[in-house]
Amino acid sequence: MNRKPRISYYAHHMGSGHLRHAQRLAATGLAELQVASTGTASRKLFADNVQYVPLEADEGSSQLHFAPTSGHLHYAPTGKPIVERFAALNAGWKAFGPDLVMVDVSVEVALFARLSGYRVALRRMPGVRTDRPHRMAYDLADALFAYYPQHLEEPLHRDSYAQKSFYLGAPAPHAARPVATRASDRAPAQDCEGTRRVVVQTSLAASVDSSRLVKAAVRSPSWSWEVVGSVHGATDRLPENLRLHGTVEHPEQWLDAADVVISSSGHNAVAAAAASKRPTMLIPEERPHAEQAVFARMLHEAGGCAMLESWDEPVDWEGTLAKVAGRDGTALARTLLVSQDEFTAGLRRMFSSLCES
Repeated sequence: MNRKPRISYYAHHMGSGHLRHAQRLAATGLAELQVASTGTASRKLFADNVQYVPLEADEGSSQLHFAPTSGHLHYAPTGKPIVERFAALNAGWKAFGPDLVMVDVSVEVALFARLSGYRVALRRMPGVRTDRPHRMAYDLADALFAYYPQHLEEPLHRDSYAQKSFYLGAPAPHAARPVATRASDRAPAQDCEGTRRVVVQTSLAASVDSSRLVKAAVRSPSWSWEVVGSVHGATDRLPENLRLHGTVEHPEQWLDAADVVISSSGHNAVAAAAASKRPTMLIPEERPHAEQAVFARMLHEAGGCAMLESWDEPVDWEGTLAKVAGRDGTALARTLLVSQDEFTAGLRRMFSSLCES
């Protein structure tokens, strides 16, 4: 191929991670890129040379009707919003003419692209994904790609799909470590001498119940708890050693200043924690297909990363935090992260294999 491959990237709207992956692909400059996602707001995330296709938001619409699919699909309503959504997607593909459609992530979009005549690479994500829709999509896709190294993959999945899989790894986020300009983005100085700091990072797509954070902070009075990300529940009566900062633009400023990081097990949250090279413990949040729970176990088994099954697990917080603080802060990075050059090389191999054959 004497030109850059034309790649259309479908980014699911739940959370921020799927669009961040599209941004990382754009930053490599390897492809002429089209990104399709819900709504118009995400257009601003991409440079002018990236074509953006806004899709109709369909979730929660009263115009949708749900007919049974006998377990063959995850999400297949009927009605005007879904008709317009897929019509816009198909029109975008027809106008752009992609060599490859990367789907991050939807069984139905992957099948739609394949039936529309395009080569499809479907994102492989952690979780219990042995159900009929996932198996069908994995079988029909031209390739699977994952944002983690191959050594983390579940053996049964690897045995079935190794021949068509590309393990791109997770490039370290915030490589330039930008200086925070807003006061809310800067980690405050330690409140009192001798107090250690635990920074809790939650996911954007959901949140942690404040009562669990209160209980943990009360049971570890020698630790200062700083929480970045969304929290639900009552927040008006917090112990003095617990502070909620909400979503911040540069969470790395907080993670780098921690004695211990506690993170959700969403992909981008884990990558940010790994890049901080601070001792980390993962606590998965509830997700479909046990996505975060499985990812945490993968990292625990492969690299010994500390984890709890949930915030409800009985814990001696003083002892647990002290134990985690003594761990190697670089272990998670070694288990998950790859260099930007390795990430770019993996994408180049995938495009060469799928777009030139």
